[in-house]
Amino acid sequence: MSSCFRRIFAVAGNTFLEAVRQKVFAVLLLFGLVMVVGANYFTEFSFQEQFKFLKDLGYAAISLTGLLVGLLGAAQLIPGEIERRTILTALSRPLRRWEFVVGKYFGLTSLLAVMVGIMALAVWGVLKWKEVQLLGSEGTDPAVVAAIRAESMDPRLIQAVLLVGVKLAVVAALAVFFSTIATSTTFVIAMTLVVYLIGHLQSVAREQWLETGEAAGWGVRIFLAAVALLIPDFNLYNLIDEIVAGNAVAWRTTIEVIGYSAVYTSILLAAAALAFEGRDI
Repeated sequence: MSSCFRRIFAVAGNTFLEAVRQKVFAVLLLFGLVMVVGANYFTEFSFQEQFKFLKDLGYAAISLTGLLVGLLGAAQLIPGEIERRTILTALSRPLRRWEFVVGKYFGLTSLLAVMVGIMALAVWGVLKWKEVQLLGSEGTDPAVVAAIRAESMDPRLIQAVLLVGVKLAVVAALAVFFSTIATSTTFVIAMTLVVYLIGHLQSVAREQWLETGEAAGWGVRIFLAAVALLIPDFNLYNLIDEIVAGNAVAWRTTIEVIGYSAVYTSILLAAAALAFEGRDI
């Protein structure tokens, strides 16, 4: 078991280092940071609205940048290895195919974790920067000072960071799955985006499946059931919007979403490993 973990971590570490060396990921991270920091110059509202704007744009930048990194990274994981023929060297060693897939996934999610952490710190820095600016312009009214500090140091934002991270982990698992059955990076990116978009409509399919009953034909009911059961429900991550809006979200709900993400990711990785085992390289 220990040797198995060592092989997985070796693949993960190599994948992480390879990804970090690629300029495209540095450019995407820089793009995200510019969006986060630049948001401070587009806030001409009340201080509550300014903080909400900064949080909205900050977490949108993290999600968008993470989505692009996950898509581009996963699309190049296995198809890129096959195209360069380096996968033959890797698999000629005492390395199982499922270990290779899991290691690649962990390497990609490590990159995403680092990126989310850096950008979350940037968001926190911008909020503190805004706090200093507002405390210098809003006077010393204790109630106003307390409200400003509460907005800039909202502990609920930790929940938002965790939810963004697990959402990106699910997207990465989807992309890794498609990369094990495709040879084209374009196909991997396109299929992952399609499932990502459908996932935001998954709840609609589930409701239609429950409401149609006998009124719909078997074909429609089977299709809706497949969408509801096989596609991840990305609407669950709308809790991020609730948190950014200042609404209270119970930690229990956040943990349930994280658990859902972990189960779905595990299923995707198992399916990816199974598909890769039978693939002719």
